[in-house]
Amino acid sequence: MKRIWSLICLLSSALVLLAVSVAAADNIALNKPITYNGTFGGGTDGRAVDGTFMARGTHWQTGSLWWNGPSPNIIIDLQGLYVIDSMIVQADDNDAYKVEYWDGAQWQKAWDVPNYDNYGWGLQTRPNPNNNAEKYLLPSAITTNQLKFMATSGDNRYSVSEIQAFGTLVPLPASLLLLGTGLVGLAGLRWLRRKS
Repeated sequence: MKRIWSLICLLSSALVLLAVSVAAADNIALNKPITYNGTFGGGTDGRAVDGTFMARGTHWQTGSLWWNGPSPNIIIDLQGLYVIDSMIVQADDNDAYKVEYWDGAQWQKAWDVPNYDNYGWGLQTRPNPNNNAEKYLLPSAITTNQLKFMATSGDNRYSVSEIQAFGTLVPLPASLLLLGTGLVGLAGLRWLRRKS
């Protein structure tokens, strides 16, 4: 009986460690559904969350989602509740944008994506036009199930080719149950060692 209890404890602990290691920060916006509010060119086919960066300086209407006027926006449904700590955006160079997140009651600012007019022409990655992998670290992590992207200023011709958000899924009750089982297993293992 003592061996079976030890085996259960070890398996529970291993499952918890596996669950924690899988929870690495990934691009959680990748291939998620988008709601398009407004009139867009370039095709409303999810290209802004397909994981693909265009070559720096690509024309603003080539391979991107583009629009005229600041009012259109896109909403990315993350299909779950996530804690997000960083983002990357590739958009037209001479415009400023904003990413907002839904806090459960209203839209809140996550990131004022700056105008990169001085870095060259065409599509530019933010925060670093020279490095598509460099992430903008949010001042503090946000928890949300939706992101909204929109233009805030510029030449009235806007485009975005990639929006990435990095974070981890908020544990669901089943995950909490797994964590609790693992903790009970560890406590049981410690109890067995003390008894020996």
